[in-house]
Amino acid sequence: MDSVVEKTPVITPCKVQGIAPENGAPCADVKAVSEEPSKVSILFQWTSSEFADGYELHVFESQNEIFSKILTSLEATVTLDRGKSYSWSITAKNGNAEITSNTFSFTTPGEAMGNYVPYAAAITVAFDAMTSDMNIFWTGCDEDGDTLTYDIIIKENETLLAEFSDLSVESLDALPFVPSSVYSIEVTSKDNFGNFSISKHYEIVPN
Repeated sequence: MDSVVEKTPVITPCKVQGIAPENGAPCADVKAVSEEPSKVSILFQWTSSEFADGYELHVFESQNEIFSKILTSLEATVTLDRGKSYSWSITAKNGNAEITSNTFSFTTPGEAMGNYVPYAAAITVAFDAMTSDMNIFWTGCDEDGDTLTYDIIIKENETLLAEFSDLSVESLDALPFVPSSVYSIEVTSKDNFGNFSISKHYEIVPN
């Protein structure tokens, strides 16, 4: 009789939260870079993740990833340009699984190098168990005060659920949700100068 081999359950790390730089604001805690007056040194910090063996820091300028590093610590220092907007996220990892944080953003001090890219939108998701409705809200912001529009992509377990373009509002009509599903919400914030930022938010619906 064949023996039954029990599979080891996959344990996904917990999602981390960004601590510094402060989300959606100019970054004041910076250090000058010797002999590079157009640069500043930024300290990134985040919370620890249960079940994680390490972390990968991702830093973006608009949609372009300009820095990525795998770390075992809860902080890292990155040299960036003055007068720009950046976004960042942290992926918590172990040998079997990983999970990426929501997107955070900030601007570096200094005279703007052109028009600022919008901050990554702050996304909020609320689930109503009584109606099985999912309510999605977001808050956009721009250091220049530009008027913003938004493109939205919503996925349920990696399958496209809904997509919207050029919205001027910061919420959607309620959408149905399925318990135990994973939802990803991506909001692209656009100004009228062609600049944009992408914010990603992940939610695992309880049973």
